[in-house]
Amino acid sequence: MPEEKFREIENLVNQGKIKPARELFQKLADENPQDLSLKLAFADFLLHIDDVYSALSILRQGIKIDPQDLDFRYLFAMAQIRACRFHLAQKELEFLLTKYPALLKLKKQLGWVKIMQGESEQGRNILREVISADMTNSDPYMDLGMSFAGSLDFEEGFRWLEIAKSLNPRDPLVLRGLDHAKKMQAEFEKLSEKDKEKARQMKRDPQKLKEESIQNTLRFVANQGNLSQEDREDVKKELELAGFDPSFGAISQSTNKAEKEQIEYLQYHQKVPNVERKISQQEFESFRETLLNANAKLPLDEAKKILIVLGHQGTKEAIALLKLYRKKAPKPLQKFAQMALHECKIFSQDNPNNAISFSV
Repeated sequence: MPEEKFREIENLVNQGKIKPARELFQKLADENPQDLSLKLAFADFLLHIDDVYSALSILRQGIKIDPQDLDFRYLFAMAQIRACRFHLAQKELEFLLTKYPALLKLKKQLGWVKIMQGESEQGRNILREVISADMTNSDPYMDLGMSFAGSLDFEEGFRWLEIAKSLNPRDPLVLRGLDHAKKMQAEFEKLSEKDKEKARQMKRDPQKLKEESIQNTLRFVANQGNLSQEDREDVKKELELAGFDPSFGAISQSTNKAEKEQIEYLQYHQKVPNVERKISQQEFESFRETLLNANAKLPLDEAKKILIVLGHQGTKEAIALLKLYRKKAPKPLQKFAQMALHECKIFSQDNPNNAISFSV
């Protein structure tokens, strides 16, 4: 890319004129379709403005031109992480590590990807190896600290985060990480001791962590709207690698009623605060009474929110209730209840690896 054009884009970004900067980047990319350095810079820019899917599209174009360009493969892995496709990112990172086995930034990212997949101890061990090889880099300390904070071990989390801050006191990522961890701790302290222990157990349960990783993938997809064919295929691959029935997360153009219902179900997760929470027996009984009360005119929106929460319980009681409700649900809720039942079965501890299809 000509130096003067790069400076022009940089000035636009510094002035907060993101749209004109993007338009100029796009114009240059269209005029120079074989310029790999330009594509790489454009993809990096798109990631910085959180347009992950456009960045992935540009990166795929570059990889098609030169599959061995390791800069493209690395940024592609980073984009997959941003899209919550941690297994696909892992495959890219492992490929890169065959080329550069001693490159610490690759190992650091692999450690974080393992943590995000729910393989916390394996990921933390990789991060500790990275720290042992270079004790002056704040990044792996921060990742390790956020990992422990995420599992509600705040004492250990802050220990690593403070080391990261001491190494790089002005790093905005470190400062944001510390601030986020403090907010998490403040919310955690509001819980009763009984609820605190329940929350800690959930965060230590490998199966629950795996479920949370899958939910992150589905949540990201549900927020994005229509996907390209390449991204639909990547979602399918990611879910398969995660041990999740890919038909559940199949996202395509809304060409028929069934596809629209699946997309609506996934998108409805965003309407339910703390959708992954485990409900009390009292709340379960309240849900049961609400759903099965033949005389009550339950609004569809309220019923869907209850079904979404029940779908994340993974208990025998929830499965039995959803089976019962599915048989008597009003027609507009029958498919929704069916999908909630399938999700509940997938999250069931009795069948953690069971692949569920949508067939009735």
